[in-house]
Amino acid sequence: MTPDLLRRVALVHGVLAWIAAVALVALAIALVRLRKDARISRWIRLASAAATSFVAASFATGVWLDLPYRTHLRQRLFLASRALGWLFERKLHLSFGALVLAGLALAALFAAGTGGPDEPSRTLRRASRTGYVASAFFALAACVIGTLVATRARF
Repeated sequence: MTPDLLRRVALVHGVLAWIAAVALVALAIALVRLRKDARISRWIRLASAAATSFVAASFATGVWLDLPYRTHLRQRLFLASRALGWLFERKLHLSFGALVLAGLALAALFAAGTGGPDEPSRTLRRASRTGYVASAFFALAACVIGTLVATRARF
């Protein structure tokens, strides 16, 4: 991969990551504000699928950048600042956590069905809400860390 292509993919990755984080935050707010006995609308389902797709796309571009990061950037990053290097390594873990939590929250939301007063549906909606809130926190932390690192080291 050429350095110019690496820079472009890194830019796309960063933009996708921030879009995913903002989408997760908006979705988490919408789910938290939803009444406990309210039905899950089609728009909430569509928004949750879109937010989870953005997280997956961001993660996929990050995986694509992982090998060039390890071969070209990791050593320079650790030499410049050991703390910043370890912080970026934790960013990888946070982004994986955001992906897994968003995927599980999406599965719980769709398993809850259209919603009703029954206990399993409420429990699944609660699990979905908790998963999306945690995923939003993980995604925001990963984005902030990625932005901090991008100001210090570039491909």
